[in-house]
Amino acid sequence: MNKKTKDILLPSSCPFCGENVVVTRFECTGCGSEVQGSFRAEGVFSLPVEYQKFIVVFLAQRGNLKSIEKELGISYPTINKMLDTINLMLEQSETIAPMHTKLSRKDILEAIDKGQMSVKEAASLLKNQQ
Repeated sequence: MNKKTKDILLPSSCPFCGENVVVTRFECTGCGSEVQGSFRAEGVFSLPVEYQKFIVVFLAQRGNLKSIEKELGISYPTINKMLDTINLMLEQSETIAPMHTKLSRKDILEAIDKGQMSVKEAASLLKNQQ
């Protein structure tokens, strides 16, 4: 890897305008080969970075909620809220759940009301449905 760059998780949206991002180049750290194209993030990789990080911790802790609480410094209800939000977001992904129907506007509003989803996440889901 080039010493001028650092590894980061793939963001699901532009940090400037919030629109979806597309990866246009991959580079091998071993041989330097490059692949160029238009690569769209799917499934878990389409989630916001904070949820990708949560999934890494969740898997590393084998789903042990007490360990997750301790490592992330968050409460059990917050963990449940994050899991519910991740599930809702993944249901929107065609690659993860092509059989699921898309969440209705009513379902999304109810998720906000129950604290299972932030307004920003809901806006992103609604925007992607158009």
